[in-house]
Amino acid sequence: MIRPIIKEQLEKCQFADLNNFDPNTNTFYIKKYSKPTYELNHCYLIKLPLNIVNAADSVLAVNWNNGSCPKTQYLKVFVSKALGGNMIFVDSIGFDFENKQDLNIMWSGWLDSSQLTQIAAL
Repeated sequence: MIRPIIKEQLEKCQFADLNNFDPNTNTFYIKKYSKPTYELNHCYLIKLPLNIVNAADSVLAVNWNNGSCPKTQYLKVFVSKALGGNMIFVDSIGFDFENKQDLNIMWSGWLDSSQLTQIAAL
């Protein structure tokens, strides 16, 4: 049986997966963290850092995207190009994470995959 305080704390986590608890052995298995990957021609739901959103003067916007920047923090992206480093070119649509619906905001441009939080592969 999982201890109540541990269960309470895990339920507060936004992305907690409680399916890995084995009640027979009273053990919770935690998978080893692996950095998310972004494959060509695949779709993902991502969260951007706030310093990228609406920052037309950022290094990313100026040097990579001709002054263009994403307008929302959450995006559904399609990875259409990748460079050898962390840079990926995405075609995206804005996403309202609280209401779980797409927005009418489109954006295409380069993003640094090391700065992104991958929420789900779609």
